[in-house]
Amino acid sequence: LKAHRFQPPHTRPEQHLAMALLQAVRAARILPQAAVLRSAPAAAACRLIATPALQTAGGKVQTSKPVLANSVGLGAPLGARNAGVSVLGCAIAMVAVGGCAQGIGQLFAALVVGMARNPSMKEDLFTYTLIGMGFLEFLAIVVILIAGLLLYSE
Repeated sequence: LKAHRFQPPHTRPEQHLAMALLQAVRAARILPQAAVLRSAPAAAACRLIATPALQTAGGKVQTSKPVLANSVGLGAPLGARNAGVSVLGCAIAMVAVGGCAQGIGQLFAALVVGMARNPSMKEDLFTYTLIGMGFLEFLAIVVILIAGLLLYSE
């Protein structure tokens, strides 16, 4: 049996030419990127070896001193801690304020739906809504205080 080969529908020669041109442009865009990616580790290694700061007077490459485990990361003294960590912790804590705002929005949406369903319970529903809003505001204030504590603590 002969191998069955897929035959595309009949097309005009201009379409073949346009497709070949598009494929050539695509290949021209991809090939330089692939060449850069393949040669990047080798080029980085050559730059590292050729850096004058790493070479001594004899032309030998200097080796770095070993780093003690207690001087980096969580073992670092408190004075050496980066300020960005406290800002990041504060920002993560402030996400909860958005959750409180969303909760207040849902609370009032439920109030509107409840009053539409049963208008005679209007005063009771509003009282419950204010109690729930008080809890959410308290939570938001606590979150802001904790975020400030994270931001300004050492």
